[in-house]
Amino acid sequence: RTMGPGGCPLELLLCVLLWFISSAALNPDDPNVCSHWESYAVTVQESYAHPFDQVYYTRCTDILNWFKCTRHRISYKTAYRRGVRTMYRRRSQCCPGFFESGDLCVPLCTDECAHGRCVSPDTCQCEPGWGGLDCSSACESDFWGPHCTNRCQCRNGAKCNPITGACVCTEGYQGWRCEEHCDARHYGKDCLLECSCENGATCHHQTGECLCAPGYTGVFCEEPCPPGKHGPLCEQRCPCQNGGTCHHVSGLCTCPPGWMGPVCAQPCPFGLFGMNCSEECLCRNGGLCDHISGQCQCNAGYIGERYCPRPPPLHSGQSVHMSQGKSQH
Repeated sequence: RTMGPGGCPLELLLCVLLWFISSAALNPDDPNVCSHWESYAVTVQESYAHPFDQVYYTRCTDILNWFKCTRHRISYKTAYRRGVRTMYRRRSQCCPGFFESGDLCVPLCTDECAHGRCVSPDTCQCEPGWGGLDCSSACESDFWGPHCTNRCQCRNGAKCNPITGACVCTEGYQGWRCEEHCDARHYGKDCLLECSCENGATCHHQTGECLCAPGYTGVFCEEPCPPGKHGPLCEQRCPCQNGGTCHHVSGLCTCPPGWMGPVCAQPCPFGLFGMNCSEECLCRNGGLCDHISGQCQCNAGYIGERYCPRPPPLHSGQSVHMSQGKSQH
């Protein structure tokens, strides 16, 4: 049997060496490494005192044996035999819930972490945007981040990015939380489309439909309200009378010659006529002028369209027919 240094059997030395190498694989500073003492049996070659019967002769009075007498005594000699020895060693192994990976003990998750990593026994740390015990469930629309623990702050139907929490605005909205409409000249996704509306119109922040200013109509609000209509959506009816026309935006009446008032219902006052009743009547001798045209309506005995002068004297035998209230051109 081959012996090692100090008389220790070589088999025992090899066993201890192999154990040392295997146990040294784990990092003893790893908090997830546990150790305990364990016993094991080792077959060794051991020495012992082997007894044997030693025969020797002594002088005696026995003539028949030529005065030699046989004597016996127990003697011992060193012998070797195989034996089993119980040894103890400190055993390092991964603590419960961990398994060996290289020189480290890493946690073990019974269910594999689909979108995350195992950070402690049967405990997954999910990637942003995923949740559930095994990180296999995508975050609902109102939540984001690791394990979907952060609530969305987005408004107006916007969705959260499940990883970063950034708001993804719906059409027609902008801002960090999608809390603002597009400005009056833009619409659509990310407010990138430019409005084509005219005459001070704004477009709908989502669809781009033109919202006409009062007094305009048409797809692009390019046309004024039709005659007789005015105001928002051209829905208000013109109140003007006597041929007056209203402004398509404000609804204010523009009166024809001879009329005045908010709705053109009043004729020009006595002595005035024409547009805005701004012209002065020149009829004389009690004649009345038309409030629209200014044409004179002369009293009996007077003639003329403008001034109603006295007629010239009549000669004998001449008959005169006076025209009362008759317009001459």
